[in-house]
Amino acid sequence: MTMIPSQSHAHLVLLSTSGWPAEHVAELVVRLRGLNDVVEFLRLTPQTEAPPIWPADTEPALRTVSLTGDLPILWSRSAKQVVARGRAAVDFLAEVEASAPPMALQADDVDALVALVQTCRAAGFAHSQEEYEPHYLEAFARIDLLEERAATARFLGGEEPGLADLWLFAVLLRFEVAYYGLYKVNRGRIRDLPELGGLLRDLYQRPGFAGSVDWTAIKQVHYLEDARISPKLRLPLGIPDLWAPHDRAARFARAELLDVGTQEATGGLRARGEWVRGQSHHRHWITADGSSGFPAEAGRYHLYIANNCPWCHRVALARGVLGLEEVISCDVLWFRRDPDRGWQFRPDEPGCTPDSLYGMKHVRELYERQGSKETSVPILFDKVTETIVSNESADIVRMLGLAFGEYAREGAPPLYPPDLADEIDALNAWIYTDINNGAYKAGFTNNQQAHELAYARYFSAMERLDRRLRDRRFLCGERMTEADLRLFPTLFRFDHVYYTRFRLDHRRLRDYVDLYRWLREMLAVPGIAEASNLDHCRKGYFGRNANQVVPLGPDWDFSG
Repeated sequence: MTMIPSQSHAHLVLLSTSGWPAEHVAELVVRLRGLNDVVEFLRLTPQTEAPPIWPADTEPALRTVSLTGDLPILWSRSAKQVVARGRAAVDFLAEVEASAPPMALQADDVDALVALVQTCRAAGFAHSQEEYEPHYLEAFARIDLLEERAATARFLGGEEPGLADLWLFAVLLRFEVAYYGLYKVNRGRIRDLPELGGLLRDLYQRPGFAGSVDWTAIKQVHYLEDARISPKLRLPLGIPDLWAPHDRAARFARAELLDVGTQEATGGLRARGEWVRGQSHHRHWITADGSSGFPAEAGRYHLYIANNCPWCHRVALARGVLGLEEVISCDVLWFRRDPDRGWQFRPDEPGCTPDSLYGMKHVRELYERQGSKETSVPILFDKVTETIVSNESADIVRMLGLAFGEYAREGAPPLYPPDLADEIDALNAWIYTDINNGAYKAGFTNNQQAHELAYARYFSAMERLDRRLRDRRFLCGERMTEADLRLFPTLFRFDHVYYTRFRLDHRRLRDYVDLYRWLREMLAVPGIAEASNLDHCRKGYFGRNANQVVPLGPDWDFSG
């Protein structure tokens, strides 16, 4: 293929309707290879007779564009000529000089996918039943081969999507909205296939893919193309839900990445630059009847928390929602740790307190009194036996909800009602893995692939949560439960901290309609807003780098 000089790249124009597969692949290549600044998009419509950028003396053969066979067209403004069209334009963009490496053309795989499109179209435009049926059977024979192929590797290109995967995405995406109904290739839906359905969702949920999809353009070029197969020239309204969860990231990840989130205590993960959470070892239990040796009593227990820590935040939320402020005392640490001694008391800082029990300067001193080398918060402390009851936030939340019922404020919601226990436990499991801890997996790892795996899982889980909340007020229905309380700290911080600090920049929380509505519902629950200190969160996560800058935005609050 003849390459044009790099200095001409700024003069390239991609003519496209965004509806046909090849056009979609070309646009994806531009997005994924970072060519947006050097390739200009020009959107054509079914009524376009001649692109307006073409000069009047352009040869007559080029004056009319076929919106089915010619597109996309890559035009050079400087040379005033067509550089490439159709599949050749896609291949050109895959190899053009750019900061991202060229994409392997994977010609055989692309040939097979182009043949699948042609077979589906042949079925749709067949003149008779006898002509239609062989094309129908051939289309699904090709799909069955792709299904087998998808069972052996995460992508056609291996561990990461290649050019053939972009073609696969563009073809499969159009299957349900066009080929299934319009071309009558309707043995079954792609999203219902265990491998290809998962692969389509896997690609759709990766950064850059979903944003490339123009469902209206896809329907227009297909359903307005020919009245013989679409006599009414009407567009269908439905689009497939491609945000459903899939297991491909976990199934096909490298073996060491499979350990991320499951082998938290394995030192080998740290050696590879991957972030792992330490384990809490102080795990006593408080019971209402005292059978555990730690009875629920007013004034007996004390909490140590830091407002910027989400694990402390969930404990503070439980205390606030249940109205236990006068039952369980609490001290608040500074939002920044001492480099040598860790969490520290700075009563001179707004929102912080001194250690009201022992006058300590650092939490480490309390652990040292117990002969422990741990340093984490939150800490639930028994003032009678001078024992650390627990430093595991999940246990503390559960204990407050179950053991202190007689001390809770009137009207306080039961956090762990028996009829919802199984549902709450199931929600907690995947929300912790993909959201609560998943944010840290993405933000604190030094491994790019581990970041990408956590990133994909995080936003897949966000979409799953948003869909769940479309028809219910809280995660388990009309009642707020422990599951909502454990989710809240992560999402409360998301737009102001994790979006930038942890590079989780696919979508903001505010861009999820139902999750954002849920967040505001949560803030209206008595005790939630009072236990949530956004100022400490921002200063605790930012301001620790060289210039100690804490960002001022985003410039909106949670009330609107």
